[in-house]
Amino acid sequence: MISLFEAIEDSRLLSLKASLDEDLAHAFQEALFNEWDDGVEEVEAAFASLGRMNHQGSGKSRLFFVTQEEVSNNAIVHLLGSLYCDTSSMITSNCEGYTETELLERMIDVLLKFLASEEVESPRMDPNVLRHCHENSGMIAVYCTSFANVVVSILMKILLFRSDQYEKHKRQIFPILCDLIRVQSDEKM
Repeated sequence: MISLFEAIEDSRLLSLKASLDEDLAHAFQEALFNEWDDGVEEVEAAFASLGRMNHQGSGKSRLFFVTQEEVSNNAIVHLLGSLYCDTSSMITSNCEGYTETELLERMIDVLLKFLASEEVESPRMDPNVLRHCHENSGMIAVYCTSFANVVVSILMKILLFRSDQYEKHKRQIFPILCDLIRVQSDEKM
């Protein structure tokens, strides 16, 4: 279990780092230019339609790696949440302590980043962006649009917490849950 978690965590960290790498973003842009032959205008038009982002050329690579980070986070929440919320006697207290620490850290990190992205980007976001993020409104709020599913997964895991588990972490979790109330996402929770 620990090896699986570490592999997923490595994937998450690599995706996070890659999404911020400008050299990699430039390589993505060059690959697009090569793919489109000499059609620089078409590539620039595609970036413009994806855009309204501050990372002009890094949009495609950022979206790619943020999506990879989203998948890794979702896997971590599912794996650790399932172990932490397991009521069978197969889980030792040592395992529960390990999963508890890692799960809470991941949950809080994702929720705080989601809230920050939603707060900054939602006033500029098309109301349909969460439903049609692959269309031309797509890149404006990468984190809050990409991570809506992870937030839903986190909320579902919190619902599975035993009362003693929730009680132990409510000081950390409850204020964040209250902040989620104002989120403009249309995702079904």
